[in-house]
Amino acid sequence: MPFSHVRDDGTAVIHYPDPGAREVRVTGSFCDWRTPGEALGRAAHGFSGVVGPLPPGDLEYKLVVDGRWVADPTNLSSGRDGNSLLRHGSPEGGLHLGRFHAPALGEERGYAVYLPPGYATSTRRLPVLYLLHGALDWERTWLEKGALATTLDALRAAGAIGDLVVVMPNENGRLFHGDARVADYLARDLVGHVDAELRTLASPRHRALDGLSTGGFTSVLVGAWRAATWRSVGSMSGCHDARSFEAIVGCAPAMRAAEQRYLVSCGRDEPHRDTCREVGRALEAAGVPTVWHEAPGPHEWETWRAALERHVRFHWEHIAD
Repeated sequence: MPFSHVRDDGTAVIHYPDPGAREVRVTGSFCDWRTPGEALGRAAHGFSGVVGPLPPGDLEYKLVVDGRWVADPTNLSSGRDGNSLLRHGSPEGGLHLGRFHAPALGEERGYAVYLPPGYATSTRRLPVLYLLHGALDWERTWLEKGALATTLDALRAAGAIGDLVVVMPNENGRLFHGDARVADYLARDLVGHVDAELRTLASPRHRALDGLSTGGFTSVLVGAWRAATWRSVGSMSGCHDARSFEAIVGCAPAMRAAEQRYLVSCGRDEPHRDTCREVGRALEAAGVPTVWHEAPGPHEWETWRAALERHVRFHWEHIAD
């Protein structure tokens, strides 16, 4: 499913994902909230249309679906009174929600995506970080609990990173069981979809994978199993077991050939600290350059919010060139 966003020519493409609606229109500050608004046409995934060119700045809008005013379900950036927000020339990135069919799993999966401010004002292709959540969480958790957008905007404003796309897929915690299908879901289905839909640098050299807790276990497992897909891999507070070590040993030649780099971190007060440290040592023993970082903190969001900046900086250093 496509999502609404500003394009590099200054126009915005607006999507509404429900094909069951009879009529969908859009209105907002870009047209002085004129009613009934501009009509969207039927498309493969519901309704779609183009508005603009847009003036620079933050532009609020709403959809009018069969006479009801609703927020755009594909746009997670919001303004006043529940309005959806298009960022055009803003120093803040845009937040969006998409869905796609994953053949490896035989079902649809959702994902959230952060598009940096430069995405809408440039034709450049950008590196991508794929960021996994933990068990029982979902694609919006890094946004709702992890302060991801605030951290990325601050790093970019400080010149620590440039324009970086971040994709946060829905995993539902199933990966903790080590289902090998999920490697194809992430490395083949999701990456293929993102490279087709977004203006990315579609090369392993410009692609990173990271995650927290069960997602940190998954990132090491999938990073090793599909080493040719990722240049940079991170793991925060990973819930590792014997499968992590087996993957590192078994896939070490492919990981070295891909010139992978790893960052493994954990809170000093976490129950998995010793196992995480051993994963870092196993990677080094396998000839894979690895950074180990330990800081005060439990197995909670305060630890992961603090770790996020370090992990983003690490990935940017390795996938931006």
